[in-house]
Amino acid sequence: MGALLPKGVSKEIALEQLSGFTEKDVNWRTGKVMTGLYDPGETAHELAVEAYTSFLAQNALWITMYPSIGKIEKEVVSSVADLLRADDEVAGNMTSGGTESILIAVKTARDWARVNRPDIKEPEMVVPVTAHPAFLKAAHYFGLNVIQTDVELNEYRADLDSYRNALSQNTIIAAGSAPNYSHGSIDPIREMAEIARERGILFHVDGCIGGIYLSILRRMGEPVRDFDFSVPGVTSISADLHKYGYTPKNASVILYRNRELRKYAWFVSSATPIYVLINPTIQSSKTGGPVAAAWATQRFLGEEGFQNIVRDSQKATKLILNGIKDIEGIKVLGNPDMCMFTLASDEINIFELDDHMREKGWHLAPQFACGGSPPNLHVGLSHANVPYAEMFVKDLEEVVHNLRHKQSAINDKELAKIVNDVLNKPIEDVMMAIIPVIGLTGMDLPEKMAPLNTVLNLLPVKLRDELLTVFFNMTS
Repeated sequence: MGALLPKGVSKEIALEQLSGFTEKDVNWRTGKVMTGLYDPGETAHELAVEAYTSFLAQNALWITMYPSIGKIEKEVVSSVADLLRADDEVAGNMTSGGTESILIAVKTARDWARVNRPDIKEPEMVVPVTAHPAFLKAAHYFGLNVIQTDVELNEYRADLDSYRNALSQNTIIAAGSAPNYSHGSIDPIREMAEIARERGILFHVDGCIGGIYLSILRRMGEPVRDFDFSVPGVTSISADLHKYGYTPKNASVILYRNRELRKYAWFVSSATPIYVLINPTIQSSKTGGPVAAAWATQRFLGEEGFQNIVRDSQKATKLILNGIKDIEGIKVLGNPDMCMFTLASDEINIFELDDHMREKGWHLAPQFACGGSPPNLHVGLSHANVPYAEMFVKDLEEVVHNLRHKQSAINDKELAKIVNDVLNKPIEDVMMAIIPVIGLTGMDLPEKMAPLNTVLNLLPVKLRDELLTVFFNMTS
């Protein structure tokens, strides 16, 4: 357990010790991190760092003291609104990320319904099973019931019949993804939004991962499914800047069809002796750094810069997807709409594939089976990955070939029996049963994650979530 030192150390020692903590961190500069990293290049990164630190001390809560932050935020929000084909009625704000944007969109819907649908006592949210878990988090925080609907399993888009049938007199908000993070597929937003509009239900588009990228792709003349404010039934959209907007974390935008709807996002209180609290988002105090960095990055890249990034990323994605078609034993799920997709296999343990790719320096994101989708690996290309596309295909082909021609180190039947034996037992018994087979020797995660991920994939969702809660509560 850390404690304050009796006497402080020098700047050099503090930075050296801080650097020591990164020993086990992923090296994000290698070009091999293919999930959760969006590198715009060295010059843009250096500019963003300088812009960020120049506004580090300014508190975006106090826009009366720092009107510069309010002005910069308006310009950033306006640029995103323009990409999403908004009219002059659309209004929005910056948040700390996609989760906060989704949280505040759901909070807005709840408060809107309290005024406009006071007859609803048990409000519901309807989302496809592929919707981001931030929607489930929002429902948990704000007291909504969630109905998850099916997706069709050819392209992993929302099933319209399942969605339509789930809407009820208690539904206050529905949502679709553009695209879903899990498979890179855009839901049938136009149809979903129209169904919601006919029933007087607010409809949110989660464009956190793709809102900016897809808009640029459309401006380049490529066919993109309608998902933005050009669709009449869409009432709010979230779009992250710190993903394919290539700005530093934490930066996202939440947009509303009009100020009348955004009114329900605000929390204003003068009911204490403290200063008047005025928030359109969940956070109060926050550095102006992300706002300034987002503005600087957008100014530096311009539309031409973004188009170059998207063009290169699409080209690399097509190269990889075409290469995967020739690799026996691996497949891409669905029909992804942008530079992200998922890998699955009927022949090899997909989590072993992840381990072996990590040995070659590649970092992907394991995803468990859910909603008819098998376990898979998420791949999200950024501009930093473009020069390494051919290398990725080569390494993937080699790893898949080796796994197909040697016995798996994972005994699926043994692990399935262990999982079956611990069902309905106390969580402590579950942990004691699986620890010996997953390579866990301390409180750190094992180097080989395939046994652990295989076990977690076999567990029922509720038990898996409970197990992860207990583990991270013990180790964090």
